[in-house]
Parts: sequence; C-alpha cells; structure tokens
Amino acid sequence: MAGRPRAAEPQVIDEPRESEDARHCASLNAYGSYLYGQGRWEEARAVFIKASSVLPEDDVTRKNLAVASSACGLNNEAIEILAGLVDRFPEEASLHNSYGLVLHNAGRLEEAGTEFAQAAELAPTEYMFWHHKGTNALAQHKTSAAIAALARAIALPGAAPACYYNLAMALGAAGETERATMFLQKAIALQAEDPELLVRVSRIMNGWGRSATAIECMRAFVRSGRRSREVEALLSELLADG
Repeated sequence: MAGRPRAAEPQVIDEPRESEDARHCASLNAYGSYLYGQGRWEEARAVFIKASSVLPEDDVTRKNLAVASSACGLNNEAIEILAGLVDRFPEEASLHNSYGLVLHNAGRLEEAGTEFAQAAELAPTEYMFWHHKGTNALAQHKTSAAIAALARAIALPGAAPACYYNLAMALGAAGETERATMFLQKAIALQAEDPELLVRVSRIMNGWGRSATAIECMRAFVRSGRRSREVEALLSELLADG
C-alpha cells in the first residue's frame, strides 16, 4: 500500500509553529501590559522587546513598546515607532492618541495637539480623546479651546474624575472660579475615597478665595468616618485662618 505523500507534511508542521509564536507573543504582551500597569515601565519594556523578537512585525507589540519606551524617557524611539504606525493606519484613533501622548511628553505640544484632534475626530464618542485634547490645549495656554474640549469630555459616558478636575483648572485659568469650584466638587464626589485629591482640591479652592467650600468638603469627608491626617491638618489650618 502506498504511503502518504511527503509533499503534504510541511503544511502540517508550519501552521502550529506560527500559532505557537502568535500565542507566545500575545502572552508576553499581556505580561508586559500588567507590568506597565504596575508602574514597572523598564521591566515592561524589556518584555515588549522580547515579544518583538518573537514576531518583529506585530503591530500591537510595536505600539506597546513605544508606549513603554516613552514612559522610560526614550521619547525619540517611541516617536519613531508610532509615526510609522500612524502612517500605516491613519484611520486608527487610538494610534493618534498614543502618538499624541508621546509627543506631549516630549514637549512637542503643537504636534501632539494635532494628533489628539485627529483622534477625537475619528472617534468623537471617546471621552479620553477629548480629555487629552483639552489638557494639551491647557498646556499651551489655549484656555478657550481647553474649556471646549474638556466640556465635551464630561458630556460623554464614562468621563473620569480627571476630566472634571482639568475642566476646573481651565475655567480657573479663565477666571471663572465659581464654575471651576463646582467641577472640583464633582471630581471629589466621583473619587470620594481619595484624601490626596481632596487636599489638593481644597488648597486650590482656598487659593481662589473659596475657603468655606473647601472646609465643607473636608468636613463631609470627616463626617463620613474616613480618616486622613493630611485632611484633618488642612481643615484645622483653614478653620484657624478663618
């Protein structure tokens, strides 16, 4: 009886190898992302470099490597990688956003603003893209543009406390401290378990001449049963000043 043709054998061998590499690369990316989330940026970058050696042309790995490299201060490397990805995938909003963040971190604020604007245009329902557009405008002292973008961010589902905080900063820069104070209170309400935020916000309110509101926010924190030496010290300080 004739045996199976040998010409069929390489197809059976190659496909599992390719899948194995893809699985290994995905596993490394998942671990690198975990490390990055823990603030262990150099370790994360090393893992992404290892993933790149498994699948050198994998776009997810390249993006992750760029983000980690930027966090490690290697902005030129990150910019080069992301510039290439954006050129290849010009309709991918998240790439424009990541590229904008790297450019912003490198101090190239105007270029970053262009990328954030592109991300927001491509995905107008993503609050984070508007948030980054707004904070970038604020860094450039473009107060009106910052207010407009950050107001758009908080109008979208899932807006984080940072959106309200930064909108307050933009309004404060414009001299609208009454509205700004309202948004600071909203930021506190959304992150009620964060005494560090409360202290920072209370100092800002006090600096705007709204110490009564700051005192009431801290009293509410104390009444809730939460404890913080920093909150209690600032509350005592403001009460003494009053």
